[in-house]
Amino acid sequence: MERPDPDAVLARVKAEESHRGKLKIFFGMCPGVGKTYAMLQEARQRQTEGFRVLVGVVCTHGRSETQALLEGLEQVPPKIVNYRGITLEEMDIDEILKRRPQLVLVDELAHTNAPGSRHPKRYQDVLEILSADIDVFTTLNVQHVDSRREDILAVTRVVVGETVPDTILDEASEITLVDLSPQALHQRLAEGKVYVPSQAQAAAANFFKTENLTALREMALRLTTAHVNRNLRSLMLAKGLSGPTKSGERILVAVGVTPFSESLIRMTRRWAGMLDASWIALHVEGSAPLSEEHKELLMKNLALARQLGAETIHQVGDDLAQVIIDVANKENVTQIIIGKSVEKKWERLLRIPTMVDRLVNLSGQIDVHMVRMSSGEKSFPLRPRYFLSRIKPREYGLSFFMFAIATIVNMLLEPLAGYQMLGLMYLLTVVLSGAFLGRSAAFMLAALSALAWDFLFIPPKYTFSFRSGYDLGLLVMFFITALMMGFITSKLRRQKEIEQKQRLRSESLYELTRALAVSTDIAQAMRVACAQINLLLHSKSCVLMIDENDQPLFMNPIGDTIEMTDNQKGLVQWVVANKKAAGRFSDTLPQQPLMYLPLRASGQVRAVLTIKLLIDKPLDLAQRTLLESFTALMTVMLEKDQLLKISREAKMKEDTQNLQSALLDNLSHELKTPLTIISGYLDALVLFHQWPKDAMDLLEECRLACLRLTSGVDAVLDLTKLDTGNLRPNFAWCEVKDIIAQALKQVVSQPVEERIHLDCPSGPLYVNADFYMVTQSLKNIVHNALVHGPEGEEIDIHVRIMDQKIRISVIDQGEGIPKETLAKIFDKFYRGAKTKKGGLGLGLSIARRFVQLNEGDVEAENLSPKGFMVTITLPMAEKE
Repeated sequence: MERPDPDAVLARVKAEESHRGKLKIFFGMCPGVGKTYAMLQEARQRQTEGFRVLVGVVCTHGRSETQALLEGLEQVPPKIVNYRGITLEEMDIDEILKRRPQLVLVDELAHTNAPGSRHPKRYQDVLEILSADIDVFTTLNVQHVDSRREDILAVTRVVVGETVPDTILDEASEITLVDLSPQALHQRLAEGKVYVPSQAQAAAANFFKTENLTALREMALRLTTAHVNRNLRSLMLAKGLSGPTKSGERILVAVGVTPFSESLIRMTRRWAGMLDASWIALHVEGSAPLSEEHKELLMKNLALARQLGAETIHQVGDDLAQVIIDVANKENVTQIIIGKSVEKKWERLLRIPTMVDRLVNLSGQIDVHMVRMSSGEKSFPLRPRYFLSRIKPREYGLSFFMFAIATIVNMLLEPLAGYQMLGLMYLLTVVLSGAFLGRSAAFMLAALSALAWDFLFIPPKYTFSFRSGYDLGLLVMFFITALMMGFITSKLRRQKEIEQKQRLRSESLYELTRALAVSTDIAQAMRVACAQINLLLHSKSCVLMIDENDQPLFMNPIGDTIEMTDNQKGLVQWVVANKKAAGRFSDTLPQQPLMYLPLRASGQVRAVLTIKLLIDKPLDLAQRTLLESFTALMTVMLEKDQLLKISREAKMKEDTQNLQSALLDNLSHELKTPLTIISGYLDALVLFHQWPKDAMDLLEECRLACLRLTSGVDAVLDLTKLDTGNLRPNFAWCEVKDIIAQALKQVVSQPVEERIHLDCPSGPLYVNADFYMVTQSLKNIVHNALVHGPEGEEIDIHVRIMDQKIRISVIDQGEGIPKETLAKIFDKFYRGAKTKKGGLGLGLSIARRFVQLNEGDVEAENLSPKGFMVTITLPMAEKE
């Protein structure tokens, strides 16, 4: 099941919103209305506004006025592709990404790229360009919108081969309708501005008929209006305005193996777009096997549903109506869309309820919409004809062999038992055939057994006539019973096979889930996942982990060893960069033999799952669903591994901090008392004794060293109190000039005082803060400027009032801090590479935390051309 989590999708979109380009579509009803001309005009306007515009691909179709608008615009040379001896020109997406313009022009969005290109469709190239944060202008006609394909066919009788999914219109940030009346377009055709004269006449008589153009114009207007309405609703919701909101509708469409399902899917997409509702495409797999043709058609239908934005669900069951209702109730579906089956005459005569009748009876509060098939689609059976499945010679041969053995045994038993007993032997053979062979082989055996029993054993022998009505009735009952037994046993066999497959899938998911639950080693869990994938897909697989530099670890794959060329390794790196699947069964280089699936965790690709199928056969729906489940579980494994790493790092950091705090607290208290005593004795020796000059110098140096050590111990004690949360500010009215004076008194000596210049507004300035904390913060900042700034250079202290806040800035004339380490200077114990010796690296950290406790902040920045500024910001106290 494909079930994107809405919250996860919304979080991802918000996280990537600023890193994705914007798409603008110039939309029109048909060729010739002037879409390319309008796109080039606006592109030139953007260029005059300073945008760097790059022309990716523009088709002028020989129109001189369009060609003139290309002059002066930077163009990318086309990429030459050789295909079967034919030289084709395609847009060079690699060159566009290399040049990284602000805006790219891409004409004809629905174009199909040449075989061998990175993407099959041009709109997929556009999506990659948008993901590189580059804006795109493009053009599109209404007949190329996928959900309108049947409407276009009904109106114009033209089958449109190139289409784009409706999700492209949802992706567009702006759709500009380039409108032109049918009469004006006919005038352009006549003037040769759309096609050459010979082609123009044919076009006007066919596709460009007035009634066709009028219908196409209405479709274009409706689609543009719907897009504007969705944008308006989103804008109103974002701004909290009242008005129409997104509907609570949820639509389910039943998808089968008929071509009619394609029309149902497109109609449901149109309906969901009009209602702004989410929708589900459900397929119910019955007990009867699907042929390869039906499997291919089913995969095509479900791929179309996914492409148009549906959530696809796969269920198993023979009671189609009950399964649909169960899924609808579980998914909170409000409307069900289903094709109206062709009722057979005998069912109508016997009044046997059809599947649709049962669905309506079971629907309850859910609305059921039945859509009639078009006449051209009724010839295709609503369900595959399993009664006569394709001939399998081996099964028919074994069935005929069983029939021969049963006939020989009956001939041997005939003298000992009556002909009634011999019929039971044939019945046993039919039952065994249904249990071990196919259904059609069992039906063939039932017919042969009935004929042989009548011809060889029921009197009169060797004729197909009957002696009595009893024998005729017995033969008829035998044939009916044999058919029923063959049908039942064959169905039970098929159900057993389905149950075995489901059990194998469930066991595989269980093993993977158990590995996820108990494993703490991501490599072991990935090996288990690869082993289960290999078992179910008949493949070789490995997981390439991604390192911190977003580089795949090709030398250390987890799982099987898969040889890769340089191009294939480059494709893995493309998957990591673009966060999209590539390779086989994808939209990017599907001709590649390997599958590359990104495994994302926390929005980043953490690993790439690489799969090499050993059997050259497309994956069926069950295998695709299971692979999606496996990749989802592997993503959970990566998330778990990342969370475990974060948890271990956090635990280690917490333990380190606790140990550090305990050691610092004990050490600080042990040093505080001796330092106080030593400092007191030194002060006494200096004050009360007359010493020679040399001795006085030594005593002064000892006293200053003791003060520095005491200051360091005080800083450690303050840090310990901050870490333990035991320090609370004592708010009081403080005059800013007093704070500055006290801070300078503690840190500045007489010779240094001349280097400091104070610029402070006149008049009292008050803050409501803890005087000690703010003073200590300013002291630490000034001390840091004196110690680490240029020796002898001036230091400025500026006080400014901005937005009712007081900013105290300390500016030195140094070279500043390297940009990459600027954010680290407030970390505990951080010291730069060129920092002078001395100090613990705590001053700025304590300063910021003290100020933050007082509802302020401390910021640092480099000045130009030189200088470094640290600013304390505090809320200004209100006047009373």
